[in-house]
Amino acid sequence: MTGFSYTNGKFIPSYKAQISINDRSVHFADAVYEVVTVFNFRMLFWKDHIIRLKKSLKLLDISFNIDLNSLLYKCDELIKKNYLKEGIIYIHISRGIAKRNHNWGPHIKPSLIISCTHKKTFDIQAKKISLISSDDIRWSKCHIKTVSLLANVLLKQEALKKNAFECLMRDNNGFITEATTSNIWIIRNNSLVTTPLTSNILAGITRKKLLELVKSMKIKVLERKFKEKDIYTADGVFITNSSAIILEADKLNNKKLNVNKNGILKSIKTEMLKVIKNE
Repeated sequence: MTGFSYTNGKFIPSYKAQISINDRSVHFADAVYEVVTVFNFRMLFWKDHIIRLKKSLKLLDISFNIDLNSLLYKCDELIKKNYLKEGIIYIHISRGIAKRNHNWGPHIKPSLIISCTHKKTFDIQAKKISLISSDDIRWSKCHIKTVSLLANVLLKQEALKKNAFECLMRDNNGFITEATTSNIWIIRNNSLVTTPLTSNILAGITRKKLLELVKSMKIKVLERKFKEKDIYTADGVFITNSSAIILEADKLNNKKLNVNKNGILKSIKTEMLKVIKNE
């Protein structure tokens, strides 16, 4: 985490940042969040993130009236204070502070926390990653971007233990849903395939932007379910998220995957970089 954060209505040094022990995000993970990519001191796809944030708040019945100009100002100020040329902004909105109880009262006031991290976000020459797979052990409303991520954390940690970067998750019928922090794509016969949006899948912002991009490039894309066996026979495999944009995979469960050789993924990365630079 960088030098300054925003909490309790103030910009303060991150090491001094505190939240109440009675914040409902502490007791119940009763909060939503967004991770926004920062590139060349600018936040990418801001409006898309705000639309998703509003949707998450509504689905959890958190009454937070977002002043978009104020929120944008706070994020921009953090970018300036931390000289964040490239990295991520983390926006966290909890239901608020109240005595520990599963129910909440009508006058509870949401809490806002914003922090940021310096990191490389999109490396067009990034090394290929290794994946593992596991049963999807999450709850049934994964389309809401809540901070309730323990299942994701456990599976991501399992990937780390096995020297992998990510864990793909399978539903009860054996279909791949997504990875713990990203959406999954395969390449087949010069076309892209990605899992369709359901309550088991988060509508990734990078996923959305990539769909728009490849359609403009006249690349055929299918949103349909697929299984693990389809990944092993694909012409290429990659994941997308806000913190790394696009990462190609070359292993799944220690088995080699086909690496895309016809240049389609390279072209997509090149065009995506243009989108980012022009955002």
